[in-house]
Order: sequence, then structure tokens, then C-alpha cells
Amino acid sequence: MPELERRTFIHAFERALAEVPDKVAQTDRSGRWTFAESFDRSLRFAGGLAAAGARREAPVALMMDNSMDAIHAWSGLSLTGVVEVPVNTAYKGRFLTHILNDSGAEILLLEDQYCERLARVAGDLTSVRTVVVRGGAGDALPAGRFRVVPFEELDVATAASPIRVGPSELIAYMYTSGTTGASKGVMTSHAHAYTYASGEDQVRPRDFDSILVTLPVFHLSGQWSGVYKALVHRASCVLEPSFSPNRFWPLVREHGITFTALLGAMAQMLAARPPHPDDADNPLQIVGMAPLVADYQAFRERFGVDIITAYGMSEIGAVVYGPPDSVVPGASGFRRPGYELRIVDEQDRDLPPGEAGELLVRPEVPHTVMAGYHGLPDTTAKVLRDGWVHTGDVLRRDDEGRYYFVDRLKDALRRRGENVSSFEVESVINDHPSVAESAVVAVASELTEDDIMAVVVPAEGEEIDPVALTEFLIDRLPYFMVPRYIDVVAELPKTPTQKVRKAHLRDIGIGDGTWDREAAGIVVRRES
Repeated sequence: MPELERRTFIHAFERALAEVPDKVAQTDRSGRWTFAESFDRSLRFAGGLAAAGARREAPVALMMDNSMDAIHAWSGLSLTGVVEVPVNTAYKGRFLTHILNDSGAEILLLEDQYCERLARVAGDLTSVRTVVVRGGAGDALPAGRFRVVPFEELDVATAASPIRVGPSELIAYMYTSGTTGASKGVMTSHAHAYTYASGEDQVRPRDFDSILVTLPVFHLSGQWSGVYKALVHRASCVLEPSFSPNRFWPLVREHGITFTALLGAMAQMLAARPPHPDDADNPLQIVGMAPLVADYQAFRERFGVDIITAYGMSEIGAVVYGPPDSVVPGASGFRRPGYELRIVDEQDRDLPPGEAGELLVRPEVPHTVMAGYHGLPDTTAKVLRDGWVHTGDVLRRDDEGRYYFVDRLKDALRRRGENVSSFEVESVINDHPSVAESAVVAVASELTEDDIMAVVVPAEGEEIDPVALTEFLIDRLPYFMVPRYIDVVAELPKTPTQKVRKAHLRDIGIGDGTWDREAAGIVVRRES
């Protein structure tokens, strides 16, 4: 890893320009750009945005689909000291209003197809004055409400000059998903973003890699772990609009992809496809996967790839890493150099290996965790105490130093004196062939602790038999983890970032149609 002063976006770009200016840096469906061409175009965009009112250290919001236009706009902001506010393209209504008002962004870059959503909340917006519209004229916007700038003007603007920002200066407000409340803007420094993106302390990627990005660039997994990572390593990046299990392997072969990141659900979609004799005949070498699919060994062998794992979050960056050949079931990896990690109980007392508790993180290098939550000093003070970030995640560490994600602290359950991981129970439920996905939550018990309810979505064309599912779980779960209640639903309530709204499920609780194992006479004992 470079020294702190060089962990900035401008230094990453200047290194690429000095070493490989004419190498193809980025490709999407509209074309390809060398590092030099990408740098020049990004500064033209920055010049156009400056003419529209963007200024150093001020926020500018981007609600854009995966494209090099989005990447060059973000790059232009980062090269000139402007604070990016990426907006999930699924946001609408109060979600969209909140992030735009909370960030204070006066300029919004927006796809034309989302203008109608903006129009519906225009009367509630307090800061947005200028909308740069891509892919259309913004006809759906209310007349006279915003200054509308065609996106094409950015590409012909006079280039701005890059600014040498310091590592502590902000590069973005990265908004959390708001699973239990309104989203919070994580104030992220240049050093934080660079350290998250960089894999220089890891075995891959390297400059010879070709990196496929199918995750959304409004999220750090696509933007930082994909596009920015490629820039840091002077590697080529191929950007797709989205993930498609049908197109994935043809893209890998067409572009000679050697490195990519997959969410566990994406990997599961690939694993569920019918096998082909040439599955392993592809150039892909490394897959970053989080969480792991249930049978990751079969995935690795079938497709001829190595798997790496990681754990991180917006507030702390990527603090755990599992290199190839170190992966074991359920593990996220080992402590990444540059961070101190503790696992503590409710009184912040350190716990021994094997015991689960909240993960605390403290950086060994300044400015490599969040500076705080934008506009929320009290919330910041609760999370960031004595230099330690209290993550709200429950992990455990084994004797070899591997870290295992157990649960979100707020989603943990306690039943019959035992702590229960909703994540682990869901993993077993999801292994049932009739189940598409599930969410496990605590519901009120007649006793002092929790009862467990599983909210289950059937797989396409399947029906859920609660008795059969319970028998399946009895064979696979400790007795105290087997849900008492099963609710079958068509879909789970989710945030715009596709995280299950467990607080909402807890609020709904047990309904008239909820199946009760005990009422059905099925008793689960310790010896079951």
C-alpha cells in the first residue's frame, strides 16, 4: 500500500498516465477509452459541471445507470475535489427525497427515464436547483422548477484542471441502505475510498487482469471494488449495465475476463444453470464472492476458478480478506493489514476466539474509516467511540484468526438461553429446493425471550408445505434454531438496495395465516 498522502484519486490516475497512458482502461457497450482518453474526458465533464455550479467540497448527486458516462462524471468530480453523492437508481418517493435533501446537493445528474420520479417529489426538494439529464430532454420535469442541462454539454465543455486534494478530504457521501430507518450519509475521505478499492496488499488483481463489473456503480461494490480497483492496478475494466446469468460467461470469454466480483445470489444463479462440458473452459481466474454460495467447492471446480472472500461496510472499508486456498465454509477471511479488530460483548469487553460479539474496528492509518455521518453528530458519536467504529455486526474469530460473519446485531435472536443467528437459519432454509428466499425474525414469546418466525418465498412453480419444511430443518438445525412460525409470502419487503426490511416484518409479526409448529403438534427437543 502506498503512503497515506498518495491514497487519493488523482494519484491513482497519475500513476496510470505515467505508466500506461495508451492502454485500454475502460470498455462499455458504447466504446472504449484509454487511460489518457478517460482522464481527458473526465476533466471535460468536470469543466461542464463546474459551469453548472459544481464547486470544491460541495456535494453533487448522481442517479445514473452503469455506463462510462457515469464513471467519467464521477471521475471528474473526484479529480476536482467535489463530493459525489451516488443515488440508487431504484429510489423513488421518500427515499429519493431524503437522500437529495439530506445531502444538500444542488446539482443532480439524472437519467431521463427517472425524470418522472423526480417530478413527483419536486415540491418536497429543498436543495436541488440544476438537473443534468442524460438520454433525453427531461420533458417529464415540471416546467421552470429546475435549470435543465443536457448531458451532452458536459462532453464538449472546456476541461477543468485537476486539484490535488489531500487524503483527508471527502470524496463522497455513501448512503447506507436504511434497513431500520432513514439512510445515513457516510462521509468518506479519499484515503478511505482508495484503501477500500485497493488490492495492492492482496494477491490479485494486477495490471495484467481484465476486470468485469456487473454490480451497480451507485454502490461501492461496483464503483470502488470494480472500476476504482481497476484504476489502482492499471488493469482493464469492462462495465456492463447489470448482471445477467445468461450473458455472464459469453462476456467473460468475449473480453478475456480474469477477475470479477459476485454476490452470493449471483453465484447461485450461475450454479443453478444446467451444466455444460465447457463450463471450465473460460479465462476467468479469480472470483471475489460474498457471501459464499453453499457449495463453493463445487462452484470452484465446475468453473475452474479460485475464490476470494472479504468483509467490509461503508463505514469501515474492507477490513477482512480471504485469499485463494484459505477459504473455508462461512468464513470471510483474515484481518487485513492496517486495521485493528476486536470482538466484544455488550460492555465492550474483549471475547476469546470462538465467541460471537460485536466487531469493533480501529484504523492504523488515519482517515481510512468514515469521518462520520453527514449531519448526524449524535449518531456519529454513538458509533465512533475512542477511535473505534462500532459496526453493529456480530462476528466470531477462530483460533487461526479467521473471521466469520454471524449476524447484524439488531437482527440477532435469543431463544431458550441460546443466541440464534438469523443469517445462519436463513442459509439452511434457503437450501430447501422449494424455497427461493427467506427472512428470519424474532417475534414475541409467551416466555421472556424470543420465538422465531421464518418468512418464506416459494421458488417459481413450487409450494411450501410447512410440515415438510420443518422436518427438513429439524434434520439440519440445532433444536433451538428451528422456527416455531412459518409465514409463506409472495415476496419479501425490501429496501431499494434489496436488503430485507426485517424491522417491518417484526412489526407485522404473527398474522392470521401464519403457521404455528406448536399448534400443529410438532415438538422439537434437544435430542431431535
